[in-house]
Amino acid sequence: MFGEIFFFTYIFAGFVGLLAILLVALLSKYWTSGNKQLLSAVRNFMICTAIMDGLYFYMNYLFLKTGIYTTQPALRVLDSFTFIGQAYFWSAYIREKCQLPQPRRKRMTLVTLCLCAGCLLTNLASYGFLMNDYYFVSAGPPRMLAAVIEVLLCVSLTFITVWHLLKALDELVQKKIRIFVTILSILIIGDNLLNSFNVLHLMTGSSPPSSHFPLDFTVVFIFLINIFTILLIYQEDFRALFHITVDFSVENVENDIESRLDLIAQSHGLTLREREVLELAYEGLTNPEIAEELIISKYTVKRHMHNIFEKLDISTRMELVHLVGPGNGPGGRL
Repeated sequence: MFGEIFFFTYIFAGFVGLLAILLVALLSKYWTSGNKQLLSAVRNFMICTAIMDGLYFYMNYLFLKTGIYTTQPALRVLDSFTFIGQAYFWSAYIREKCQLPQPRRKRMTLVTLCLCAGCLLTNLASYGFLMNDYYFVSAGPPRMLAAVIEVLLCVSLTFITVWHLLKALDELVQKKIRIFVTILSILIIGDNLLNSFNVLHLMTGSSPPSSHFPLDFTVVFIFLINIFTILLIYQEDFRALFHITVDFSVENVENDIESRLDLIAQSHGLTLREREVLELAYEGLTNPEIAEELIISKYTVKRHMHNIFEKLDISTRMELVHLVGPGNGPGGRL
């Protein structure tokens, strides 16, 4: 009963994943004029998720057909690689989306790349040579080594996702994107933890292979990841955004704020006049002062401020200052 339900759920999750990949393919029109890094990160993330779903679909199909849960070394290695690839490309999306300063972005990329490379090499040894066809590892040093590798994999991938999530929450200016990034990060972490838990149980013999399939809720995570990725793609703006190389020395702060204002205006669809009102409001001018500066009525300024608050999803000028400035608000430091 559970087997058939999970099996058809894998099929449905696979279709949803292919739909997400198709949506990314349709966005290829932005490839020459859009943000290629953002597009490629989402595309590669979805490809990893689709391969993961295909692998589990195939392995569980064999389980339903034969009643024996068994895998070949190549499939086990590919399975672990998809989890690593998923974490890597998801972190790449977050780094690109946050528009982090170039030095910080390079450091995060280097650390992530080193962690993922280490995970790839160690898991190639563990999944390829230490385990048998049932994920079981002989007692003694081989089992201890395989368990340590699995724990390190889980910790490393969780660290990568949590680290980038914490950075993203301070940098993303769009509320809906922040919500989807948070949800997807939690799902990726949950899928990773569940997979490591299952593998540890199988390699120690605590859970017999025959009981693996009914307890494998990976398909639920895959399905939810695909759904929320589609919603993210729907909300995402893949037009080319400029990167800002930030120097917070006194002489460059003014230019950085100008760039920040341009980025916020572009991300939230502000008109040119709303962009001007936004800058003056950030500088602390009152509505009458803004009206005098722009030679418009104070009622027009009030209407512009209402539109700005609606588009930026804020309700006070203090929130506006935190959003624009290099402080600790929703916009955070660039």
